[in-house]
Amino acid sequence: MAFWNRRDQAEEKKEDDTQHNKSSTITTTENNNDFRQENTDTLGMNNIDNDEVLDVVIIGAGWAGISAAATLKKKGIEKFRILEAKGHIGGRSFTHHENWEGHDVACDLGSMWIQNAKGNLLNEYIKKYKIPTHVSKFKTRIYEENGKGPMEDDKFQALEEELFEDGFYDYQAGRQQLAWIRGEEPLSKSRDLYLQKLKKKPLKQKLAKVLIRDQIELEYSGSLEELSLMHWNTDSWIGGSNSHDHFVMTGYSSLVYAYAKDEGIMDKIIMNSPVSTIDSSSSDDLIELTLKDGETSIKAKKVIVTVPLGVLQANAIEFIPTLPKSHSSAIQRLGMGKMNKIFMFFKSEDVFWPMPSSHFEVLGDVTDRDSTFLFYNSLSFSEEKPALYAFFKGPQVEQIEREFASQDPNMYQEKITELAMECLQSMFGKDVPRPEKVVVTGWVADEYTRGAYSFNKVGMKSRDREVLTFPIAENRIHFAGEATHEKYFATTTGAFLSGRNAAKKVAKKLSKKK
Repeated sequence: MAFWNRRDQAEEKKEDDTQHNKSSTITTTENNNDFRQENTDTLGMNNIDNDEVLDVVIIGAGWAGISAAATLKKKGIEKFRILEAKGHIGGRSFTHHENWEGHDVACDLGSMWIQNAKGNLLNEYIKKYKIPTHVSKFKTRIYEENGKGPMEDDKFQALEEELFEDGFYDYQAGRQQLAWIRGEEPLSKSRDLYLQKLKKKPLKQKLAKVLIRDQIELEYSGSLEELSLMHWNTDSWIGGSNSHDHFVMTGYSSLVYAYAKDEGIMDKIIMNSPVSTIDSSSSDDLIELTLKDGETSIKAKKVIVTVPLGVLQANAIEFIPTLPKSHSSAIQRLGMGKMNKIFMFFKSEDVFWPMPSSHFEVLGDVTDRDSTFLFYNSLSFSEEKPALYAFFKGPQVEQIEREFASQDPNMYQEKITELAMECLQSMFGKDVPRPEKVVVTGWVADEYTRGAYSFNKVGMKSRDREVLTFPIAENRIHFAGEATHEKYFATTTGAFLSGRNAAKKVAKKLSKKK
């Protein structure tokens, strides 16, 4: 999940880009758009009789939901539906296509990489569907403030190793061990104590603060004040080794839709159908789901809930009876990230940043701003499209999202763009031109996501994610999603595996009743 150019902890082997011709890429995009149009009729319940009882209803058509559906079908269960709140599948794996200067630019608003591709099962589907990817070999440029230019590569790499890898990371690891004896605390306490040790070296102190913030807060999507010292980095390398991540050139939606079509589950998905109530109190052992319109309801023997953690934390779905304390407490103890992205499109003649060749350029600055923007130039690989995108996070941008993202999206976009421009001007000088077009995400303000992805929050218990995999309502209601996976939380792979695991449990229970 690293945003930065960390040195691999395993021996590197040559990894080739997946090759794919342009015409088939266009066909994939067209098919995806056709599917959205065909499946967006309001509620789309025409194929379900009023008195019909489904074997399973899956709530949410993100990776957990569609992998659960594919698993049910493989197990011979056909009487199921997926209820999706939005007008597209994939959940937080969603690609916005922007036409810019004659190019189709795939902007992944959420998931972007196949992480640790060599050991990642999703990479097998990438190969199967011949979806083009680019091996992510990052090159980081850190700029000093006020247009002073980038640090020399050798200098930055030496400082990164000194201040983060051999510095803060080792320092917090020692305190992490003691925390199991002394008790839990936020990761920010280790940061504050470590930075205090550098108070007589102001440049190193400032750079260390930036490295800590960008390598931890942006990667895990939680602030250091919220991250658990004991648990923040208990996730595992996908596949058990650290290989390169692969950037999905045509966007994650191309993979989502290819998988859903290949597994034959598209006709099982009902779009624009947010669930408001899950009632398991009936004496007939059936579960009744009521949609947000208040008029439509469906009955099923089993339910798999795959909505994001933030939706559960907001109690956006009412459970009757209420969730057991074991589950409601675990849900609230976990953290939901507040990270977003901005995509900025410029005229070709206005390009002011260094254009990369085979590396992902990562551009950041040494700053005291409370909100950070970390820019990537990966969109420039194909035909050198003049675009930048950035991950951003921090108190100021979070406040702006709360105030404007839902009520005034144009003002939200404008304010975020201004902050991004401040960062770019600090790196490249005051003459940096404004972008011609901007796309900004608002995952926290989105009522059907309410955040980026989960993290291990201070005060959580080590088994909280595992608890969420335990069925409730006498084994009739199951949960899945990235937040329920102990090892691969915050990843598409974790979501995929959690959906598959939940579906296997459901299929086993249904087979016993036949």
